[in-house]
Amino acid sequence: MFKNSSVMLLLNDESENPVYLLEVEKTTQNAICHTFAEASKPLLLEKEIVPFDGSYKPNDDEGLCITNFHLPEVITDAIRNPLGLQTLVYDKNTEIDIRAVFVGERIEAENTEIFTVAFQRFRKEQYLSTKKYNLFFDKDTFILEDRWGIGITDNVDCLFTKTDLRFTSYYFARQVFDLSEYYRSATDDEVMSFSGNELLNIPDKAHFQSIADTWIRRKIAAINDSGVLKSNSVSKIKKMAKNCGLEISVDNGKLELPSDKKKLKEVLGFLDDEVYKGAFSEETYITNSKRKVK
Repeated sequence: MFKNSSVMLLLNDESENPVYLLEVEKTTQNAICHTFAEASKPLLLEKEIVPFDGSYKPNDDEGLCITNFHLPEVITDAIRNPLGLQTLVYDKNTEIDIRAVFVGERIEAENTEIFTVAFQRFRKEQYLSTKKYNLFFDKDTFILEDRWGIGITDNVDCLFTKTDLRFTSYYFARQVFDLSEYYRSATDDEVMSFSGNELLNIPDKAHFQSIADTWIRRKIAAINDSGVLKSNSVSKIKKMAKNCGLEISVDNGKLELPSDKKKLKEVLGFLDDEVYKGAFSEETYITNSKRKVK
């Protein structure tokens, strides 16, 4: 896999084509392609692949997958014709902002193109800047190298294969691609609407909206999508919470959401099925990861 593939860079660039060719000599190209191929094997052959839904944190032997992922055309065009790309050239007067390094291959089967592309997110520490001392060991002595350069590591953060985008960390994968459309998070309007839900008592709505971080917004979206506040009464929710060992106050027939952020997250987690009582210990637990049993 990736034999003779070109090494390319995806830049944080607003231009029409943010993909550049990284011109390297043959030995280096082969080494990088081999490293990316080896690093892709776990996601391609070894890990159990779980559909991504934003609520499950994979174990070490698992990977996440977004099916029918739309790979940007600038990526597929680059793999079709890497020699048509602009070669990256260093200019000390221009700041180069690299988002990812990638290699890929394309095959045709039954008049259909099949792409396999491995991506590595690019971190700021991978720049070998001329503003610091880069020392390399040579013949028992460290020698200063003051040329600008970049480092490439031996990991792959996400892999596109056929129509799937596979990864082990959503946090790392979203540094390569905008994955917001695959991960529901409540908008400002949705947060405001939720704070006015007839089953909930939130005295300080402005405070609630101000502390609505990404986690809270995801819970609000999940709770809205599940319809739990539409299909259950206040008394039933309070009773179910008590059965789990969680106390939820009721004020004037409404569920009172705590103003304390930690306690608020416990209640929202419960409404999203993330609080439970251990079957044997009967202790109350909060989980940050779940998926349905098939």
